[in-house]
Amino acid sequence: MFFAANPMYMKRLLLLLVIYLPTLVFASNGDTTYFRFQNKMNMTSYGNYDFKGAFPDGSKTYRQILMKYSLGCASSGCSGWDYTNHIQYLKALGIFDSSVASIDTSAGKHDTTWKKTERTEKYELGRVITPYGTYMQGAGSNGYLPSWQHRYWFDVTDFAGLLKDSGTMRCVYSGYSSGFSATVEFYFIEGTPARDVLKIENVWGSGGANCMGYSNSTQFETTQLPLKAIAVLPGTQSASFQFTSSGHGGDNDQNAAEFYDESAEVLLNNTSLGKMHLWRDDCGKNPIYPQGGTWIYNRANWCPGTKVNTFTFDLTATQLHPGAKDSIDVNYDPYSWTGNQTPCYAISSVFVQYGNYNFNNDASLTNIISPSTNENYRRLNPVCYNPIIEIKNQGKNEITSCIIKYGLSNGVKANYTWNGKIPFNKTQQIILPNFNWTGAVNGSLFEAEIIKVNNVTDDWTLDNKANSVVTITPKHDTNMIIWFKTNNLPTENRYKITDWNGLTVYEKNTMTTANTVYKDTIHLAVGCYTFWVNDDGGDGMSWWANQSTAGTGYVYFRNMSGSLLKNFNMDFGSEIRYHFTTAYMLGLNNTPIENETISIFPNPTTRKTTIKINSLWGNAEVEILDITGKTIYNATINSPETSLLLDHLEKGIYLVKIIANGKIRTEKLMVEE
Repeated sequence: MFFAANPMYMKRLLLLLVIYLPTLVFASNGDTTYFRFQNKMNMTSYGNYDFKGAFPDGSKTYRQILMKYSLGCASSGCSGWDYTNHIQYLKALGIFDSSVASIDTSAGKHDTTWKKTERTEKYELGRVITPYGTYMQGAGSNGYLPSWQHRYWFDVTDFAGLLKDSGTMRCVYSGYSSGFSATVEFYFIEGTPARDVLKIENVWGSGGANCMGYSNSTQFETTQLPLKAIAVLPGTQSASFQFTSSGHGGDNDQNAAEFYDESAEVLLNNTSLGKMHLWRDDCGKNPIYPQGGTWIYNRANWCPGTKVNTFTFDLTATQLHPGAKDSIDVNYDPYSWTGNQTPCYAISSVFVQYGNYNFNNDASLTNIISPSTNENYRRLNPVCYNPIIEIKNQGKNEITSCIIKYGLSNGVKANYTWNGKIPFNKTQQIILPNFNWTGAVNGSLFEAEIIKVNNVTDDWTLDNKANSVVTITPKHDTNMIIWFKTNNLPTENRYKITDWNGLTVYEKNTMTTANTVYKDTIHLAVGCYTFWVNDDGGDGMSWWANQSTAGTGYVYFRNMSGSLLKNFNMDFGSEIRYHFTTAYMLGLNNTPIENETISIFPNPTTRKTTIKINSLWGNAEVEILDITGKTIYNATINSPETSLLLDHLEKGIYLVKIIANGKIRTEKLMVEE
């Protein structure tokens, strides 16, 4: 089935997308066409799940085409295993094969019915590994509900020439037990792309679903990944080679290819373009956690419940030979294995040729990572300080600076000038300074906008702005007790608290005794903090697969009377990152001091300094911290101008934190001899 939206529906749809899918970027109402090919299609056994529909007619150009793939539980529940799931487009080739459908031999006749099947070429648009769905099925557990869904976004703009008129999509599901549901949706955003695609073609592994066996290096390079010649069109100005590989199988002495740390080199005309590290070492930071299986184990370019990474190599005109042929080659690092199961790699790859660059200075605000309710960033949210955004360079010129305006949609905006380097077609995460949170509540909109790129107006401004939804961080008292019970592997764990300047205000990393409860009383100033728990083993402090050897620990926040404030799930993989405020609720006039006139003089000083706060009402809290974040002086002042004697301070650089009029500001102070 498919759904093409009418203009009035699109206006409502875009409003909902801004609210519920905040990291997407849309130009304006009326220029995005939405298609849904499947809605919660049950995938309950191994095989191909095909569905047909209609794409746009190809008469318009698109700035961006996004595919959203939503994975949920099947009507019969979620599978408790991790399976490969390929999302493919089947290109019709206009060539038909005939096969016998039936033969009627009744009444002495031999009537044959023939079945005509059109040949297709498969293009992989995305690949997802399903999570271990034990906790999602039935009544749900560990925070999941049976209605659980996770959304994955794929940029399929380069496939625009294929995604038009009628088309067939396919979900290849490699599972055998129970299953998952699939929803496939497309967003065609009208506009001018960064480059016009002249041609896209498969290189190796059409569709990616056939796992290529690795017997040895010679066999693999000769039969599975032979050298390919690419005919370069005369008008080609640039190109990209996009390669996706995930390793599977492990019943051999190398645990290959699923658990074998492999790399591969890409060569163009026998010249190296670089190496791909075909490995994921971040499975313990999976956004879908905990899971009911071995989700924490690092694997060959995949983690259960995540997208499989694609490696992209951008090629310039000077590297190509338009009107002739270029050779492309991929060589896996050789290894030997013995055992019962041949390692295999599920590979798909395309070579894309482009015309001229359409823009010189073009930055796209592709994601708001925090604050955000996007489930892919759930480990990073909610936050009470420094937003994080993602910018992509879609212009020919390298991006060296951006002016960014950001803040609550109905609040005071901040401006920040970022300097760095973003090459063409690459993305960069940018940490923004803190901003005015006053008025923030659950559901408030945060927005960010690129004002200038390389000190000039962006060549394409319609994707320079994005919104996200704010969730308010928890509030705790300034004084509390951390209860930390070690498991059988205490040296794997440590924790710390950092403030909104990133300074460590408390740290404990020397827990050496197993099955011991450590109780630490913490005294914090008014502010915003992050509580970090790290596990070097990547298996949290309680994990079903090794409880018999590793045991079980726990982490609690308790108030000074011992009542429970926060209980953390110990099946957390590699880390806990928990943001909170003390003594105030985020959004209630607690933002950094921007307009207050505050002076600290003299600075540098020998042992005496004066703090002057214009328009001070009530008291102000002053805290001085050394470079490690340790508080070495604090005082309450109630006068607009107060002198402080600092005879006990040694020579060095300190931070002065001032909390005045419900706002916070931090300044550097240099103490000299």
